[in-house]
Amino acid sequence: MVLAHSHGMSSGIAVGALYRYVWHTSQSSQILICILTMVLAPLPMAYLELQRRMVDEAVTQRNLRLLTILGTAYLAVICVKCAFKYTLNMTKGIAIETIARDIRCRVMVKAGEMSGGIEKSRSQVTGATLVSILSAETEDMSGFAGDAFAVPMLSGGTILYVVGYLLWVQPEIAMLAIVVYLPQMVLVPSIQHKINRLARLRIRLTRFLGHIAEHGDERHERILRNAGSALIDRLYQVRVWIYLRKYFLSELGNFLANLGPLIVVTVGGYLVITGKTEVGTLVVFISGLQRIADPWDELVNFYRAISNTSVAYAMVSSKLGPMQGDY
Repeated sequence: MVLAHSHGMSSGIAVGALYRYVWHTSQSSQILICILTMVLAPLPMAYLELQRRMVDEAVTQRNLRLLTILGTAYLAVICVKCAFKYTLNMTKGIAIETIARDIRCRVMVKAGEMSGGIEKSRSQVTGATLVSILSAETEDMSGFAGDAFAVPMLSGGTILYVVGYLLWVQPEIAMLAIVVYLPQMVLVPSIQHKINRLARLRIRLTRFLGHIAEHGDERHERILRNAGSALIDRLYQVRVWIYLRKYFLSELGNFLANLGPLIVVTVGGYLVITGKTEVGTLVVFISGLQRIADPWDELVNFYRAISNTSVAYAMVSSKLGPMQGDY
């Protein structure tokens, strides 16, 4: 229990430090991202209401004028969403490249210190480690920067708006739809914790393998070759273990995403047949469930990404020093 608690605390500290670094380095982009997500989050609710009114009012009443008005409004919402989403993606891209540039500059400063003799005798940072940081670890951390605030705000906000709307329209079906996602709420944190431990081991093995490749010589060629071969086999096993857990979570999400519409159509169809709800409401729930499924998948993937990135951030900052200040 104590060990698990300490792991949770260290993970929380790493996530907090990661967010402080992202905010410090790309603050202007993150502010614009937050503003754009606040505009985009409620738009799916407008889609659902327009769909419901088009089916229940315009189509049912054969009102062509109302159908045209509602269709035009729907088109306007689509255009607004596309324009804001394009701006959001461009802003996220700028944030990603800002973080990548900052990390690479820090790596080059560290490389200069090593080549110039500064801390050379006591530094544990090797050329192989710097190459690893410049490539995969930089990509992981910079890629997260674009989603750090956008995904939880946009996906979380979208889910809250849509669920609130569905509860207002038909509480019974909405509650069943919510229950579909409960297994993921329980399993994802537990399995992701195990993936994090494997990710830390993967990074260490990769760095050590690079260290062996960098410092190989003819005198110890056979020993190094055997050690390298053992590390490669170990790295293979670790990555397979990660894939087993990672893809289990992915397929669990796919299963629940397909189970949701089945429940909605079955229960909703019963309510339509018994006269307790309208066809338009059922159509809205099928569409609404999809609008929940996509951002929910994004949130689950984001949780996994933040866990993996916090591991990479902790290991990079341990080699490059404090990441909050200027390099």
